[in-house]
Amino acid sequence: MLLIELNEFNRDLLQRLSARHGFRNIERILGWNRADTWTSDAYDTGFLEPWVQWVSVHTGVPSSQHQVKNLGDVPKLAEDQIWERWSRRGLTSVVWGVMNGIRRDAGACKTFIPDPWTFAEEAFPRKYQGLIALPRYLAKNYLDFSKLTAASKGIDLVRTLVRSTRAGDFIDGLRIFWRGFRQFGPTNAVFIVFFEYLSAMAFIRDVEENRPEAAIIFINMLAHVQHHYWRTGDGSDCPQIAHAAYAADAILGKLLARCQGKVGDGRVVLMNALSQTCTIEEPPWILYRPNDHAALVSFLGLKATRVEPLMTYDAHVFFAHEEDAASATSILEGARIEGKPLFFVEPDAHDPLKLFYRVAMTDPVGTEAEFVYRNKAARFADHFTAIVERTGKHNQSGDLFANFEIGRQKFLNHEVSEWLERSAAEARRPPNPA
Repeated sequence: MLLIELNEFNRDLLQRLSARHGFRNIERILGWNRADTWTSDAYDTGFLEPWVQWVSVHTGVPSSQHQVKNLGDVPKLAEDQIWERWSRRGLTSVVWGVMNGIRRDAGACKTFIPDPWTFAEEAFPRKYQGLIALPRYLAKNYLDFSKLTAASKGIDLVRTLVRSTRAGDFIDGLRIFWRGFRQFGPTNAVFIVFFEYLSAMAFIRDVEENRPEAAIIFINMLAHVQHHYWRTGDGSDCPQIAHAAYAADAILGKLLARCQGKVGDGRVVLMNALSQTCTIEEPPWILYRPNDHAALVSFLGLKATRVEPLMTYDAHVFFAHEEDAASATSILEGARIEGKPLFFVEPDAHDPLKLFYRVAMTDPVGTEAEFVYRNKAARFADHFTAIVERTGKHNQSGDLFANFEIGRQKFLNHEVSEWLERSAAEARRPPNPA
């Protein structure tokens, strides 16, 4: 079985783009058998996040049980993941880019590439470490990074991609990059689409060489552009959306042409774990990121030993003593801007020397606005940067498509795992002579 995790795609949007631009591979997949997916996790619980819902899909238990709430929390995961269960059954696998996943003791998992935010997990085999080193560094140092370090890791990334992809695929990736660069310049969306396309080509080549019985690939480009670009002021779809869908269509075409016959018996599943809805007509929701998480933690007077930035506006903070962690929690919870909490803070339930925080302020903030902390005041713009006004937000419902009979019309996210495991095992069985 080949599982394509096309993160957070909006089905109606893809249907509209495919009809308008002739994305034949997306149209083909949207015509497969379909089931609804759903999570009872609501928006204000903190669990309606892809790094939570994919853990439910992979483990087969709801978030209320696995309790993985934040990026990078998987070292404490108690439940087995589907590739571990496949491994115990003797099914070989390739697992590529999955969110909040760890290889652990999956001995039959021939290749495992973690997402860049799971800092405790390295690529397996080691030859693929260059794929995550630069994204991981930029994730930690988004607004304050060394150009020299980024360049060094960038060279390693390019070298790894060249070694890991076919020459024709790499050239196709350059064409896609140039197509985006001509339209939008050197923007994040252009580089993300370029990287994900080449990463998918490396996955395809790995599958062609290893011929696993099950494989998973995670693709995030559509989720990114939906959050950042959805509709223009006149209500039409942003061209960045069409560019990402164009690249996704090309990836899907090559996956179906070159992987479908080399993974198990050719069964393919595509799902999103959750969807997004357009927020262009809602009040502005601004994503603010600390300019430097470690510098901010120090400025606020937190006695931390280590800071691990996560996606954009959040981080894990570590301490040497429990009283330092308790004091930090109090300082962060007490910070206010315009009378509202500046941070959401959550001490770690398993580690008293660790806490999680994220920027809670999402309203537009004036350039001279101040926040208060420990009876002091500081200019907000000196420590935080507005990254984007969100255009898409997470939705509890999702979609699952399969090129074979699904057998049911609706799944809770955690129910998908057992179905996937059973379907992969059925695909492995020899045909009945009768």
